[in-house]
Amino acid sequence: MKAIRLIMQAANDPCRALDREEVLAAAFRDFVQRTLAAGWNEPEVALTLADIADDYVMALARRVAVN
Repeated sequence: MKAIRLIMQAANDPCRALDREEVLAAAFRDFVQRTLAAGWNEPEVALTLADIADDYVMALARRVAVN
């Protein structure tokens, strides 16, 4: 698995969002390729990742609402 490079921009830098998308997309593609190589099929990987992402977003929303 490739290393995820460090954040180089300040939080208000407009390039930060583009860099974040590039870094996360590369890591995501690498992860998906590793799951496919391990024998999982593409639809089950995609659906499971969507479920995990949804769970994460909902947990984050709950934490934000509490604070």
